[in-house]
This record gives sequence, structure tokens and C-alpha cells, in this order.
Amino acid sequence: MKPISKIALVVNAQKPGAQELGNMLTRLCADAGVESRMTTSHPLEKDFLAGMDACCVLGGDGTLLSAVPQSMLHRVPVFGINQGKLGFLATFSVEEAQWQFKQILDGEYLIEERSILQCTSAGGEIAYAFNDVVLKTPDTQRLIGLRVTCDDELVTDYWADGLIFCTSTGSTAYNLSAGGPIIHPHSNVIAMTPICAHTLTNRSMIFPSRSCLRVTCSPHGKPPIISVDGNLAFHGCQLPLSIRKADLTVPLLQPPNYSHFRILRSKLMWGGEESIDASI
Repeated sequence: MKPISKIALVVNAQKPGAQELGNMLTRLCADAGVESRMTTSHPLEKDFLAGMDACCVLGGDGTLLSAVPQSMLHRVPVFGINQGKLGFLATFSVEEAQWQFKQILDGEYLIEERSILQCTSAGGEIAYAFNDVVLKTPDTQRLIGLRVTCDDELVTDYWADGLIFCTSTGSTAYNLSAGGPIIHPHSNVIAMTPICAHTLTNRSMIFPSRSCLRVTCSPHGKPPIISVDGNLAFHGCQLPLSIRKADLTVPLLQPPNYSHFRILRSKLMWGGEESIDASI
């Protein structure tokens, strides 16, 4: 890939050591003759990524998600140095960053286009989700009734605490916590997982990416709270809500040796080759 000449640094200053690491990376950029700009604001200031070759996020997955809208809009590849918890999106560790950052500036990286969801409210408002769209009951003491159709064909009626619609990338976020499947990011699908469904046989479902999903609410219940990538979405009239794969994608910057399965083994503390060898 081409060397990076302009890079944006997005720092979550609330994470211990993030500001210091940001300052160090700024010095590395200066030494390499690379123009850099740094911010501690997230969501980002308007057009902060405009004209940049890449965006490096120092924080956790939540901080990286705050950069996704501009990454998508300005077609700026984004990558993260994890200073949060699991960090499935912010895949670089602090230790890796200190020796791989210069290699990235020199063009030793890959770009992986990740799919996103487009959800449209009844009022015509549009929001994009890199991870997930979540509909939850506004009353923690009661279930909510939600009807789902796929391409105008009834799937079923759900009585649950809510529903999660996620991308393949977002399958390791809320979807995983709710018992949903882990999906390889190259899979071109939409996953739906009920949250604490009243009917035990209501399980996760996987839909083709070309599907158009539509969610309506029980006429006797309160409308759900809708969040997109963890942020409240839409105002006024919300349902019916349409969900489909967007035409846009998000460019993720990855190291040349990136392995999705290695990330899973590390983050979820699965066994690897070493544990197999030790048991023989």
C-alpha cells in the first residue's frame, strides 16, 4: 500500500497512558516527515478526517466507533490501538503499536472493507451502524412485543427485552453477550438476536445481506428505545424501522499478518496450538 503522509490521531484522554502514547506517536510522525493532527474529542469535530490518509484511534472499540462516520464519509482507513477492555476493533496492542506504527507509515498494511447496516425510521431519518442496531423495551419491568418481517414476509412476533441486529463485524459486541453467534467478518450477512426472549425457541437468525428487514411494535406496547452503535437514534416517529445492508463500507486498516482467528483466541482466551501440544 502507499506510504502515509497525513494521519489523524484520535485520543481517548480518559484511558490511562493514551495521551502519552499519542504524544509519542506525534513525535514518530514528525521524525518520519508525516503530517499529523490530534484530537481528544469524540465524536470528532466536523470534517476532522478530511484529507487524511489514515486515522489512528487510541482507546477502545467505543472510541474507534466514534471515528467510523467520518472514516466512511471521507474514505479514510481507520485502525485502533487498544487501551480499553476486549477491543475486537482496536486490534493493535500498545506494545505492538510501538514497533508497527512506523511500518504502517511506510505503507506496510492492508485495507479491509467492512459492511455496515443502514436503518431508516418511519420519519425517513437514516442512521448507519458499524456494529449493531438495538431495539429495547423502555420499561425494564416489562417485555416488548416486536414483529419482524424479511422482504415483506413475516418472520415472527417476539416478546423479549429487545432485539439486536448486527453486522458480521458487530457479532462480537452486544450480540455475543446476548448469546448470538460469532460471525467471520468476511461473511456477507445480517444477524438478528433476541434479548431474553420469552419463547425459548426464539434464537438468533442469519439473513442474507440483500434482505430488507422491517420491525414494527405491538399496538398495545410502548415504542422501543433504538440505539445505533451504542448511541440513541432517531426522534419522533420511529417505527416501522427498516434495516438493510448499506451501499457504503468502512475501510479498516490491518497489519499484513492480521488473523481474525488469532484475535478471537487472544480476546476470548481460547486454547491455541500451544495448549494442544501440551496435552499430547
